[in-house]
Amino acid sequence: MKTQKKHYKIPNGEVQLAVSEAGQGQTLLFFNGGGATQVAWKRIIGELGGQYRLVTFDFRNHGKSTTSHNTSLENFLTDAEAVMDKVALDRPILVGWSLGADLAVWYAASHPGKVAGLFLIDGAVPVNLVSDPEDVRRRLNTPAMRIGPLLLYLVGMGYRLTPDEFTTLTIELNRRREQLLWAYEQLDCPVELVLATKSAGEKGERAGRTNALWRAGGEQLARAFPKLSLRWVDNTHLLPFKEPTMLVRLLDAFVQQRPGFLQEP
Repeated sequence: MKTQKKHYKIPNGEVQLAVSEAGQGQTLLFFNGGGATQVAWKRIIGELGGQYRLVTFDFRNHGKSTTSHNTSLENFLTDAEAVMDKVALDRPILVGWSLGADLAVWYAASHPGKVAGLFLIDGAVPVNLVSDPEDVRRRLNTPAMRIGPLLLYLVGMGYRLTPDEFTTLTIELNRRREQLLWAYEQLDCPVELVLATKSAGEKGERAGRTNALWRAGGEQLARAFPKLSLRWVDNTHLLPFKEPTMLVRLLDAFVQQRPGFLQEP
């Protein structure tokens, strides 16, 4: 029997956040990456089946949620807080990818006792990958960055951030990553990270340098928190699309085993 899905919107100040949910049991709440929508989790949710309560949503200016001119990292975090307050119910497991992984860590760090676990996919690594903000602005302020999201929006996968807004969010996210070790210290729930060895892509000198920094940041995190579960996957940043079966297997094991806390009791 096919699991019935519910679709609705919840308010967060000036925006309406689009939410979808299906199933019963332990709640898994999915935090999307920047520029991504609920569609990113389609294959993973399809393989998880009906043994969990599965909740996805679109952040502001993404997918079926409404648009705001307030697009700072803190504004995105308030979206996560609104969904947690109004939808998540008792102690969900947060599944975050990219930007969503960072937001999941920041949420759990500032809301002790609210989260049962964090399953993080290629994000939330304590390294600032933006060495030259102006170079990032030049590279992201292109016709493709203006037209591409509009085309994706027509099929339910787009976002409505201007190139300048997207760039500012990227820079802010990376600056906040310099403080992530502090955030991890505040966590009171188990954590598993799945990181891509080729997060920045497979070709070019820039990608090679960025991948090396990403690897060093992940290794620093593993040294700082030996109880944290971290594994590397030989693939790119698009793990939810390229490795859904593997992620489902790891996520299911994470939920079922309920590993020990990150910190010593």
